[in-house]
Amino acid sequence: MPSVTQIRVRYKDTDTMSVVYYGNYLTYFEVGRVEYLRQKGLPMSLVNTRIHMPVVEVFVKYVKPARLDDLLEVVSRVSARKRVSFTFSYEIRNEAKDLVATGFTRHACWDPATSTLIALPDWLKEIMPDADLDPIDR
Repeated sequence: MPSVTQIRVRYKDTDTMSVVYYGNYLTYFEVGRVEYLRQKGLPMSLVNTRIHMPVVEVFVKYVKPARLDDLLEVVSRVSARKRVSFTFSYEIRNEAKDLVATGFTRHACWDPATSTLIALPDWLKEIMPDADLDPIDR
C-alpha cells in the first residue's frame, strides 16, 4: 500500500519566482521514501543499521510548478523488486490535486559491514507488497 506524506513548500525551496527549484523534488522524494518505511514500522534510523540503500538511478518528470506555501502530497510506493535492487515510484500533487511531478528512485542493497552488494533481505521484501508492484516488473 502506498504511503502519503504532506510537505509545505518552504521559502528556501524556491527560486526568485517563488517556484520550487527543480532539485528539491529529489528531497521531496526522499521525505516520501523515509515516511513510507516509517509507516511500515521501519524508521530509517533502524534500517540504516541493517542495510544501506544508495540511489543508483533517478528520474523526475515535471508536470506543473509547485509554489511557495503550496501544501504538496507525496505518494510513495515500491514499484519494482529485483534481486539486489528495488524501485520507489512517486507522485506529487498540490492541494487542488493537480499532478505536479512524478518520478522514481532505484536503490541498491548494500551491506554496511562488508561494503558489498547483497540480495534484497526478506525483512525488507515483507513491507513491499506484490499489489504495489508494476505488472512488468514482477
